Amino acid sequence: MENQRVRLSKALLKEALVRLLESKPIDKITIYELCAEAQINRTTFYKYYGSQQDVLRDIENELFSMLEKHLAESVEGDEQSFVSVLRYLDMEQRKFLALVNATPDQQFSERLFNIEPVRAYFASSAFGEGDDSEKEYLRLFLCQGGYAIVREWLNKTPHESPQEISNLLIKLSLLFVRKDWR
Repeated sequence: MENQRVRLSKALLKEALVRLLESKPIDKITIYELCAEAQINRTTFYKYYGSQQDVLRDIENELFSMLEKHLAESVEGDEQSFVSVLRYLDMEQRKFLALVNATPDQQFSERLFNIEPVRAYFASSAFGEGDDSEKEYLRLFLCQGGYAIVREWLNKTPHESPQEISNLLIKLSLLFVRKDWR
């Protein structure tokens, strides 16, 4: 169990990294610069983290943990769960923007689209036809395309409501799983 001082130090480092990521990529941020921004000694930084990537991973884990908790408290159906996910992303826009812009790889999108209500939607009967390989390619296509839409949406100011983006994602996914497109 972390004490209050440890939690405060980590919170300051995470917030400092989010601020720095708004102006430059993670590979251009030095430990010295991060510590100066957080007003924390480098020795303190190395007590908790080994690199900037470790802080970023900690932010990601914290956000996904909170998102899953937020969804667990929600008793909505599949389509409303999409809206709930997008509302949470919108509420935590600064942090998620820092993450999506700092992590261009497939891991983040896979994690975002593997959240239970989203995964359940993509595993629904709409994907019932076709062989497993085809289903996996379709799932990957929809996850990467959906992630690109969410990323663009978060970067856009002002942007559409979570409900509008949810409707778009559902409409596009249904378009690609229709039986007659194959």
